[in-house]
Amino acid sequence: MPYTSVMLAGRYRLDEPIAAGAIGEVWRGLDAVLERPVAIKLLRAEYAHHADTLARFRAEARHAGSLSHPGIARVYDYSDADPPHPPFLVLELVDGPSLARLLAGGPLDCARVMDVVAQAAAGLYAAHRAGLVHRDIKPGNLLLSQDGLVKITDFGIAHAAGSAPLTRTGTLIGTPAYLAPERVAGAPATPASDLYSLGVVAYECLVGVQPFSGNPVDVAAAHRDRPLPPLPAAVPGEVAALVTELTAKDPAARPGRADQVAARAGLIRDSLIRDSTIRDSTIRDSTIRDSTTNGTVVLPDFGPGSLPVTLADMPLPGPPPAGRRSRARTGHPGRTAALAAAGIVAVVLLGLLLAGAFRSKAPSAHAPKVGPSTVRTMVGVDGPSLAGQPVDSVRQQLRELGLVVRVQWQPSDQQEPGTVVSVQPSGRVAAGTQVVVTGALHPHGNGDGNGHGDGGDGGDGGSGN
Repeated sequence: MPYTSVMLAGRYRLDEPIAAGAIGEVWRGLDAVLERPVAIKLLRAEYAHHADTLARFRAEARHAGSLSHPGIARVYDYSDADPPHPPFLVLELVDGPSLARLLAGGPLDCARVMDVVAQAAAGLYAAHRAGLVHRDIKPGNLLLSQDGLVKITDFGIAHAAGSAPLTRTGTLIGTPAYLAPERVAGAPATPASDLYSLGVVAYECLVGVQPFSGNPVDVAAAHRDRPLPPLPAAVPGEVAALVTELTAKDPAARPGRADQVAARAGLIRDSLIRDSTIRDSTIRDSTIRDSTTNGTVVLPDFGPGSLPVTLADMPLPGPPPAGRRSRARTGHPGRTAALAAAGIVAVVLLGLLLAGAFRSKAPSAHAPKVGPSTVRTMVGVDGPSLAGQPVDSVRQQLRELGLVVRVQWQPSDQQEPGTVVSVQPSGRVAAGTQVVVTGALHPHGNGDGNGHGDGGDGGDGGSGN
């Protein structure tokens, strides 16, 4: 039945569908009481009286609702069926795609992949500490908000330690393309199996395709029996090493805890960003130096019509006024002309630089294109002095400098929750550079978060596009 503009429980309005899966669908909606946008996950009508499916749907509400972390999609409300309406979950709307949708455009750069791994691992650590194993980590269950946060969704098949399973003995739960080898062999899910799935996600982000293809049975068997194909040679060694450890066939050979993965991936990401910034700066400086050879002085590009100026383009000084003697005339006339021309060039350069400074006092939010006739605005980022300050305050300060800010979170026992752990890169950077602000979480992984679920098995993560 069409649901557009339906009001559920006298409070939640359905506006438009945004994702669908095997057992449910996700709608963009409005909480009319609190007047805020929400995502509403509806169980399909044909499953409304299916005992196992209902148990799973309630488990998702209970499991996700028990967690509070920026990297986990938060459940606000749950309702059983109220004919003619099916059971539903209410979640905070995330305006952004799932990782699966992003990967439809091809592989990601290594720094971005490490950022996804760091954030997802931090969310998994919070779940693991609470005794929950997700059991279905895949790109469709990782949502990407517009401010760069990664949120884990769909805890419908998560298993809580000590609870009864939701499925019959011998039934394999999860997506075959991301299943850990031990689970294919019949062993129960553990935090290590979640880390294997995250490693496969990282592999797909780097390569652009899943490591194995074929029918689900063959793919699951490949994860159990075959090594993953090698990563591209261009992938840095530290990135390849982490993915290799995460996807080890033996669970004992994988990293011990998800927070360790989060910290390691975060360090690799920061190093890659820092190296990229240094490399870009070196290329820019080299371009400017090269452009000043062979008697050519390259001016900043202040608008249409600005051209490189050479000594040959500059007027040479005329004879001195009558009655005045030039000591240089009787000495080295060629040197006199060259020095005078160079002085004129210096004056012109100074005037144009000052004119450019007055024409644009505020740094641009976007980096100017670097070319032989362009000088990029440089700003200072004092990372050590920003540590300990509130994340929101630091983000605003950096944006006002014309920088692109990405915020990620990690557990820390050195900083107060909500404050800055580090800012990378630090020092002199070009306007428009992406700067990563790492915020502190409670060392046990608790914190604020938001997000919303997908449509169930086989569905892409719901998003607010």
